[in-house]
Amino acid sequence: MAKMKYEGFGDARIQVNFDVDRPVELVQLTLALQAMARDYRRYANETIRESGGKVSDDDIKLYVTKVETGSIIAELGSAASVMGSFVPLLPVSPLFAGYVQFFAESVSYFTSLARRTDLKASDITATKAAAQSMSDIMAVPASLAGSKFKLSAKVDAKDADGSEFSAQLTLTSEEAAEAQRGALIAQKVLDYRGDADHPNVLLYFERTSTKSAKSDGRTDDKAIINSISPKALPVHFASALDAARVNDMKADPHQNPFKAGFRVDVNVETDRNQVPKFYRVVHIHEVIPDDDA
Repeated sequence: MAKMKYEGFGDARIQVNFDVDRPVELVQLTLALQAMARDYRRYANETIRESGGKVSDDDIKLYVTKVETGSIIAELGSAASVMGSFVPLLPVSPLFAGYVQFFAESVSYFTSLARRTDLKASDITATKAAAQSMSDIMAVPASLAGSKFKLSAKVDAKDADGSEFSAQLTLTSEEAAEAQRGALIAQKVLDYRGDADHPNVLLYFERTSTKSAKSDGRTDDKAIINSISPKALPVHFASALDAARVNDMKADPHQNPFKAGFRVDVNVETDRNQVPKFYRVVHIHEVIPDDDA
């Protein structure tokens, strides 16, 4: 990939360095950069508002200003440097440094969750959006053993000591994987919506589809829960991770969702006559292969 640089931004940058010795899937890299832009916007928005400032969407967008290969380096610049509408009392450079420090604290937080047992939703202070962003950002270094992830805040001009960066964070692939695991656990716990109408029941798929679940968790799958209804009903998933777990089984030639029971907690939605219409799977506890599988 050729070096790409967009002129017109200030010297202050957020630099993301994926130190890898193997190719990185483009979609995975794009998701990581998009997640960082979303995460930065949340941080910048809160920081500016706490300082009493007002800001528009353009002020807190990040743009890719340079991409280099080898060890993949992406530099992200703020639209504020171009638009000129940024709050004057809050320059971009310290905001970038603050974000790197904030991200380091987020990594420590999600890493600590990965080591917790019996985690409850009330224990988690992060949002699902923050957990999703952390998971997407860490996916690149976590998937490549021996890689490193570096996040830096470049200054407008070199400091007196010649330093080019005001804040830096470096993670190994193992550290990135631990932070990603904590973020995934947080998502799963936050997706769990409490008491189910029918806990610990066995669900058997009668029909499955390779199509992804809709945004509300609805799928084209149908399943039977004998203790509730002999009729196969449509299935919704409360958790995106549970939906992905079932989809992984569909795509794996060594697994067959029709040859297993799923121990689940489920809510049952009924029509005006109290007839069950669809299942909303709150949580998959385990997959139990059939005896003859």
